[in-house]
Amino acid sequence: MRLRVFHRTQYLYLAPVKDNHNELRLRPATSDKERLEFFLISVTPSSRLRHYRDSWLNYVHYFDVNEPHSELKIESTIIINTSSEYKDNKPQDTRFELLEKMEDDVLRPYLESSRYIDVTPEVWRHALDVRDDHPFVFETAEAIMHHIYKTWTYAPNTTSASTHMREVLATKRGVCQDFAHVMIGLCRALGIPARYVSGYLYNGPDAHLRGAQASHAWCEVFIPGHGWCGLDPTNDTLADERYIKIASGRDYNDAAPISGSFDGPPGATTSLHVDLEVSLA
Repeated sequence: MRLRVFHRTQYLYLAPVKDNHNELRLRPATSDKERLEFFLISVTPSSRLRHYRDSWLNYVHYFDVNEPHSELKIESTIIINTSSEYKDNKPQDTRFELLEKMEDDVLRPYLESSRYIDVTPEVWRHALDVRDDHPFVFETAEAIMHHIYKTWTYAPNTTSASTHMREVLATKRGVCQDFAHVMIGLCRALGIPARYVSGYLYNGPDAHLRGAQASHAWCEVFIPGHGWCGLDPTNDTLADERYIKIASGRDYNDAAPISGSFDGPPGATTSLHVDLEVSLA
């Protein structure tokens, strides 16, 4: 599927601010030029963009606006060819014993607590109830995905970017970011490496997907012999060719599309606009 994404984030500050430092994770997580046909970022006020790869191998662009300004606008355009990682079927029949034998320092951060995710005895007991002695890793991850979709209420504007999974476990309400955090915590408690993914989800003309046509978040689990596999608890579906992966990490803090700080009075009016469409040209 060939998709085009136009993303605009705009900040209107309460008063002029200065020394505005920002990091952007808006470039798709691929270096394959056959897949990523076009990518462009523009910033207003005009600023020099630099870039690097972070600890999680995400592409990060950063810039500074030092002079006083009352508005900041960040725009990105992507044209990308997507495909499903499940085109050769799901990675079934991988037993938990294979995970227990693995000793991989690269995967260790995806098994531990992080800023927005707790791996506690209470979370472990909850995860055990969902697993119900299932012997296979991917099938257990799917069961957790189904459980969150059936049990939690999708409720926009009830949480924020800083909401911890503890609160979401207690209220059973939230949005895609929250459901991804809960699924990651439950998977990690069972010894399944799991990470947070930010990106976009295309909603076709006959689909009714939550969080589509905007920035979206889901989960990836590591299956021995197969690698990372995406699952979306918000929509109870596998991450296929409708999904554009931008960044990943231990939780939202590692994969936030835009993060930064400025010198000036706190608060700003923020608007987000995303156009996501099939591109034929």
